Amino acid sequence: MDTHFEVIVVGGGHAGVEAAWAAANRLGTPDSVALISIDASKIGVMSCNPAIGGLAKGQLVREIDAMGGVMGLIADATGIQFKVLNTSKGSAVHGPRCQSDNIAYPRVTQALIGHRPEIKVIEGTVEAILTTTNADGQQVQGVRVSTHGQEIELSAPSVVVTTGTFMRGLMHMGAQQTQGGRFGEQSATGISKSLDELGFELGRLKTGTPPRLAIETIDWDILPVEVGDDDPIPFSELTVDGWQLGEVRCDRFPLIEQITCRQSSTNIQAHEIIRANLDRAPMFTGQIESQGPRYCPSIEDKVVRFAQRESHGVFLEPESHESNWVYCNGIATSLPSDVQDQIIRQMPGCEQAKIVQYGYAVEYDMVRPHQIYTTGQTRTVRGLFFAGQINGTSGYEEAAAQGLIAGLNAAMLATQGPAYEGFSFGRDQAYIGVLMDDLVTKTPREPYRMFTSRAEHRLILRADNAPDRLTPIAKELGLLETTKLGHQRWGLLEKRKGILERGRQLMDEMRDGEKTLSQKVFEPDYSMDDLRSAMRKTLGGQEVGIWRTLHSDKRYEPYIERQLGQIKRNADLEHRPLPDWIDYGIFDSMRSEARIALEKFKPTTFGQASRLEGVTPADITLLSVLIKRARADKRGAIK
Repeated sequence: MDTHFEVIVVGGGHAGVEAAWAAANRLGTPDSVALISIDASKIGVMSCNPAIGGLAKGQLVREIDAMGGVMGLIADATGIQFKVLNTSKGSAVHGPRCQSDNIAYPRVTQALIGHRPEIKVIEGTVEAILTTTNADGQQVQGVRVSTHGQEIELSAPSVVVTTGTFMRGLMHMGAQQTQGGRFGEQSATGISKSLDELGFELGRLKTGTPPRLAIETIDWDILPVEVGDDDPIPFSELTVDGWQLGEVRCDRFPLIEQITCRQSSTNIQAHEIIRANLDRAPMFTGQIESQGPRYCPSIEDKVVRFAQRESHGVFLEPESHESNWVYCNGIATSLPSDVQDQIIRQMPGCEQAKIVQYGYAVEYDMVRPHQIYTTGQTRTVRGLFFAGQINGTSGYEEAAAQGLIAGLNAAMLATQGPAYEGFSFGRDQAYIGVLMDDLVTKTPREPYRMFTSRAEHRLILRADNAPDRLTPIAKELGLLETTKLGHQRWGLLEKRKGILERGRQLMDEMRDGEKTLSQKVFEPDYSMDDLRSAMRKTLGGQEVGIWRTLHSDKRYEPYIERQLGQIKRNADLEHRPLPDWIDYGIFDSMRSEARIALEKFKPTTFGQASRLEGVTPADITLLSVLIKRARADKRGAIK
């Protein structure tokens, strides 16, 4: 085996897949990327909810796709129910989502990875991160891997660590504890020790998953039906045109048979069973000490926190056309198996249901993300990048977004060497930028989850305009030049730009009564469908994304102009750099709370500094003066 690569990616989850894909897109050289997975057959596995997208998460998937990523393609090829959430509200908060076939999803993922000559899949466990120290500090050299009973060393100038829940993963079900990062799989222990020895501050977080039921044991037909959209919208621009890589193709949409889900719920009796067994619940006995996700709590946590509630909704979601498993969305739990049996049988339609896999919680190591830059590169080891749950996030989409950024930057560093400066998005450019900025300016006390409310520029960062915003950036960064899919993506954007330009012109010219269509759009009841009906004969039968962009851009135009003006006014502060040599401890005139925050997070810009907890606008004004003095003192010292 060739043991030298340009980029090594550790972990084959959603972050690892996207990191390897982005690096391959940028490098374009055979066997330049190593993708290391404990079990290669598990690459791309959906550990928990078999779904992609949702509120704010759908925007992330659209942005990943616009940047040449792969998650949207896989979701389109394996989705069994597509639905845009939040359509009763404005398009800025619409959330594309699909229920995925969780057997087809990893199969398609592995097939796509297998058709990238740039990516070499290696099965094994990383035991250590290898580094060297020179005049510029620590530099990554590669990794030591235990594979098939032997240890080998792989070298690379860039290493991306995407270990998910596997770093010292410990699963809990009642009093039972099992080493592992996912049901039936081992944990990774050596890499935690290696990161600790490198001086990284580690933390511990928790996540959980619900039980799965056998569909034939559910009284399926009596339950309320949850259907997908009649006219489903794909995640990827390529899917509208049709795409193929090797034997994997998506030449129609939806590609596979669509399904319906069902609704059930817990009840008072189920809640009483839970309360009676809290002394057996690991998160209440002290067995689990780490913090879980606030916005996706376990059912025992819900019952305690919302004691006044008599029921909680549960969505029953079939996991695959190839299995009988049903995912119980809404009742993640680490209660003992016998208690889970009792809870399930209290749910309508599930009186005779059989659990085929019990729910469990998993604790895992993470690295406090104030130790990385918005590029994903660590502050203390050049060439070492982190992405995904290792940075304290929760969710496939958040992980994949970080993977894309880390993989891109890892490839840039590998090829540019000392000239590498790194790439990251601003908060006004992408939800990905919001995500990365939040990670480096806040210490997550619980797994971080993306929400539309976190994006102050969400009118601009809509799901429908992701290709307009980001695909030109992807081309500039070299992410589209090395593949047929990249060239196809650029061609589709050029075509889309022409259609939008023509559409805007027609909206200004065409009239509906006394008003132009551009004026009609401002009427509250004038919908996207009204615009499509009025323009269908002149603009043709365009896909939904075109109509949504035409409608939203015009309706939000005054607000977008105001927001763009605010972004322009704040640009100086946002992008004004802070020197990395500053010792904030010497600024005695600054409040101690602000000094401590600045020293811990070491922001790279005044904009980042302004968002740190404990830093006020007055502190930023003072900081500007103190930095000027420090620079003057340094120049004097040099002279």
